[in-house]
Amino acid sequence: MKKLMLAAGLAGAALAMSGDALACGDKLVVVGRGKPRRVKGVQSAAILVFADPAGVLPAALEKGHLRQDLERAGHRIRSVSTRQELGTALSTGTYDLLMTDYRSATAVEADAKAAPSRPTVLPTLYNPSAADLAAAEQHYQCVMKAPGQQKDYIAVVNEALAERAKQNPPVKAK
Repeated sequence: MKKLMLAAGLAGAALAMSGDALACGDKLVVVGRGKPRRVKGVQSAAILVFADPAGVLPAALEKGHLRQDLERAGHRIRSVSTRQELGTALSTGTYDLLMTDYRSATAVEADAKAAPSRPTVLPTLYNPSAADLAAAEQHYQCVMKAPGQQKDYIAVVNEALAERAKQNPPVKAK
């Protein structure tokens, strides 16, 4: 009789708590879903963006979420929209990369090489045709293509920073 009462009591307790028990387990499964994953770059870069209003880079920055994704990854971004602002920014600031529209990349390349920090030019294409992308990749080692995923943007920036390091090796102190 005692065994029967004990079994009935345990079965009744299990049935009474079954809703709460399932709810507790469900909460544990949901814990990590709401927070978006953040992709970090290998190193933080100072990026100067020459967003000429006549080019496609402003659209890539806003509609392609390029700016937002690069800032989330820890890169510092400064934007300029005229050649005069570009010249001032290059002469007064220190930048690792100069992101510009592919059409104006060759024109600003000389300015970048003359700047004290000598940033690497990173041409950017927004919704490129296959021919434009092939031409850009033939002329430049690293090309940013938007729209894309954050991991793709970070990979291109890291590749450009690696190329920059190869071209400008650090000077060892004696």
